[in-house]
Amino acid sequence: MKILTKKNYFCLAFLLFTAQNFFTLPFNDKLSSEELSKIEEGQVLIRKTGSIKKICLETKNQAVIEALKSIIDLDPAYLAEVIQVRPVENNDDIIQKTHGILVDIPSYVGIPYWSERHERYFDLYASAKVVSQEKKGDSEHISAILEMSPIGNIDTDILIYRSEDLLLYTNTNLNDLEYGKIKCISKKNMKSVIIVFKEDGKWILYGIGGVEAPKILFFKNRIEVSFMNRIKTFCNFVFEKL
Repeated sequence: MKILTKKNYFCLAFLLFTAQNFFTLPFNDKLSSEELSKIEEGQVLIRKTGSIKKICLETKNQAVIEALKSIIDLDPAYLAEVIQVRPVENNDDIIQKTHGILVDIPSYVGIPYWSERHERYFDLYASAKVVSQEKKGDSEHISAILEMSPIGNIDTDILIYRSEDLLLYTNTNLNDLEYGKIKCISKKNMKSVIIVFKEDGKWILYGIGGVEAPKILFFKNRIEVSFMNRIKTFCNFVFEKL
């Protein structure tokens, strides 16, 4: 019979405490203990997820599940998640604030983007123009042209839904995208989803972006740097601005 030492007791207590906190959050065991600790501390976690099988969000909220479906159906070769958890207290206006940031399309130009290649900051988008905007009830549909150097113009379809305790944002490219005059991403193959929802007394801020494109050497580095980093930058900017 093994004796429970003081050291083992504290290890067991820590594991039980971590497990208890883990299962009160809408995440699965794809998160490492380090990632979970970062979330519990209120920090923004950026995950290079890589595959839909490694998505860490797990919830029974049907609206959230449906919003994720567009990413899952795409089954992207490149995937990243951006996550933050905030208390409900003192964050009553978080849906309104997030909505205000996301619908202000021209302000996308001012988002700072760190270029690994040039080792300096650039604007995330060179220009951002609204082509049309339609609102019906709690839903909005925005057509925009976002100019991203060196890619050029991205015809963008934006869908937003918000209620008292839920916000859904989906961003999809509607034209083929080229890098150095070579087509690298087909239309509707680059998607970003931002979800803000309330669960177990906490606000869950969750962003996920995916690109379906060939994982060949020439494309791989450019897509990860030029596209995925921009998706992560956008989600991170929104969360940090709240």
